[in-house]
Amino acid sequence: MVHSLVTTGAFEIYGVMQKDGVTTLEKRLGSTDELHGMLGFIDSIDVYNKKNTADKPSRDFSSKELVYRQFLIYSTFYAAPAPVVICEGDTDNVYLTHAIRSLAAEFPDLAETKDGKIRLKIRLYKYPHSSTGRILDLKDGGSGVLKNFIGTYRQQVNRFTAPGGLIHPVVILYDNDSGAKSIRGVIRSIANKPLTGVEPFVHVVKNLYALPTPLVGGAPESDIEDCFDAATKATVLEGKTFSNSNDIDPDKHYGKKVFAHRVVRLKADTIDFSGFRPLLTNLVAVINAHKAPVVPKPVGA
Repeated sequence: MVHSLVTTGAFEIYGVMQKDGVTTLEKRLGSTDELHGMLGFIDSIDVYNKKNTADKPSRDFSSKELVYRQFLIYSTFYAAPAPVVICEGDTDNVYLTHAIRSLAAEFPDLAETKDGKIRLKIRLYKYPHSSTGRILDLKDGGSGVLKNFIGTYRQQVNRFTAPGGLIHPVVILYDNDSGAKSIRGVIRSIANKPLTGVEPFVHVVKNLYALPTPLVGGAPESDIEDCFDAATKATVLEGKTFSNSNDIDPDKHYGKKVFAHRVVRLKADTIDFSGFRPLLTNLVAVINAHKAPVVPKPVGA
């Protein structure tokens, strides 16, 4: 079923049918949710058995895990039903969610308002602490994890086929600082393009794109926290100030997770998100650049 899905875009499954009062099993088209449920169930049994045996767990994926991984890469990224953004971690997801909601009227490609509620039109990949996260090997994010994902994507999707073509892009969003050297290096090797660091985005391969945080005011580096105004970053919590350093003094500072959940998420209605406009503009540019060669021209155009 997985082989059929990734190579043709569809698969069949036996389903219960009623004909003339008789219950039979007949083939019908299956859904990705059904297949995901089966694969997840099989994986949960394997994980349980591994935990309850004396066998040493292998660092390599088993054959069943590789099939599950194929399915997840296809359904989550290659044939995704909407553009997907993979950030360096969950805190970035919080920033982007509220920035897009705040600026929804300016960016209709990223969000829409229905019945008074704002709905994102893109998917921000969440790093799940589940079989999905383990099988995709994205762990908790970070530049090293994103580098590996970019480096293996072409090989992983080489045999895949999506009905109607690759409709939506997968966008790797990363901090444009010294920690991104490994990411830029793998992008250069795959895309075979020189990078100056000021590109709004780069097409890597297939439907995969890389989007660095914009350089503002001539600065040589940037990170996503630079999109916030000074007043927001100066918020004091319990006598502590925010630091986006990886090595903070816990007696004086609080880190990104606290900033994301206790400042950005809780105070989103009062925060000025205008500093995110350049980043969101570049994100829309990626979506439109990918859409341009995919959508057929109208008859007579």
